Amino acid sequence: MAPEKEDIWADLLSSLQSQTSTRCNKYVAFLGPPQSGKSTLINKMSDSKDFVTSTPGLEFNYLTVRDEEKESSDRLKVYSASYKEFVPHVLTRERLSDTLVVITIPMDEPWRLEDELHGWINIIDNHIKSLKIPPEEMAGLKSGVEARFRACLQVEDSGGMPLPTGALTTNLGVSIIVAVTKVDSMSKLQKENDFTEEHFEYIQWYLRHCLLSYGAGLLYTSPLHNSNTKLLLDYMSHVLMDKKFAGEPQVIDRDAVFVPIGWDNATKMELLNEGFTLKFSADKPYTEQICALPETRQKRVMKAEDDQLFLARMQAVLIDKQKVGSPATPHKVLEEEGKTTKTPPPSDSVLSNFFNSLLTKKPAGSSPSPPPAQNLLPPKKALAPQLSAPQQRAEEEVKKQAVTATQSNPPDQSKKGVSPTKSSSKSSLDGGRTSSDDSREKSPSKGLKKKPATGMKKPAPKRGLPTPKK
Repeated sequence: MAPEKEDIWADLLSSLQSQTSTRCNKYVAFLGPPQSGKSTLINKMSDSKDFVTSTPGLEFNYLTVRDEEKESSDRLKVYSASYKEFVPHVLTRERLSDTLVVITIPMDEPWRLEDELHGWINIIDNHIKSLKIPPEEMAGLKSGVEARFRACLQVEDSGGMPLPTGALTTNLGVSIIVAVTKVDSMSKLQKENDFTEEHFEYIQWYLRHCLLSYGAGLLYTSPLHNSNTKLLLDYMSHVLMDKKFAGEPQVIDRDAVFVPIGWDNATKMELLNEGFTLKFSADKPYTEQICALPETRQKRVMKAEDDQLFLARMQAVLIDKQKVGSPATPHKVLEEEGKTTKTPPPSDSVLSNFFNSLLTKKPAGSSPSPPPAQNLLPPKKALAPQLSAPQQRAEEEVKKQAVTATQSNPPDQSKKGVSPTKSSSKSSLDGGRTSSDDSREKSPSKGLKKKPATGMKKPAPKRGLPTPKK
């Protein structure tokens, strides 16, 4: 019984392996300038478990194509090259018949689209010519490209019919699809570059007109919004492996344009050409109608100069001024740099010390010493002289006596003709005089009559009291 069980599992595994066998004899070559979205687009189409190897300018990956009806899966080998030097490693003579070329062009700078498109087509053409393929073999490659083109004509027995006017006039011997990436930047172009819907319609017309002569397809994609990424994978498997494809052409939605190989013709493109105003014309060059804004309208990014470079430059200017002999003041230095100031400048030595302190490297944890502050602040005003200690005590005594006399105010003091307030004010005027001086004034010498002080007036009698008699 044990050998029979082993045979059952072996048969089951072999049948499963035959159903899910993978083929790696089909290739896709992604060509385009750096930062055009090739790697992002490939990663969106690949599984997370797939292995990726990359070097600067050249990458390799593989895409798994599943067939739900047959319950099988196939693989597409994918190469990505950003420079023409890697094209010989991607497009080899042995696998040229099994290769589909996808040229990626970003939409964020549409004024460069014409140069990028024709540049990469010329690179492919020159490389294939350099392979020196025999005429019989080259004829077989061109017939395969024409067969793929006729397969999409949707006409029975299209093999005997002539091709549409202007279609496949230049057969390179390899099928091409142009993938316009970063189409989400159209809204940004409308805001910053004043692009309108007519601009994008003209760009679509120009691409379709050029690609018709090479028998190429066109697809707009945005990996950021996952737009048309699954459609591109299904279409590549349809072209290389004859897988069933249910996608439909799309030329109305500007963000999801899809033109299969062999579907387009001059009559369909004329619908776009009829909608152009006088601003756009099929006879004018592309660069004259799709161009970037002038530099005066573009936003300029001001890059600040490094602090150390600025300080070193200022120090060199100061040294040069000192050698010449003219005073190198900050006012003149900034004036030469196009920046004038109205504040009076400090001395040269102060400014020189300031720059030297900033240029000198300090150890970790220490803060740079501030520049000297002499001669930078205006002189302070002199303070008022302060009273001595005896004068302060005398002034306090006089204030206390004045308060006491004001509160008590005895009536008999008016008979002498001197009021307490008068005496207190006189004492306050004398300020620093001692008590011995006051006693000498109050007790005059014998035989001398006390005369009233000159300039002193008698106090006015209070109302309601009789005037005393002398």
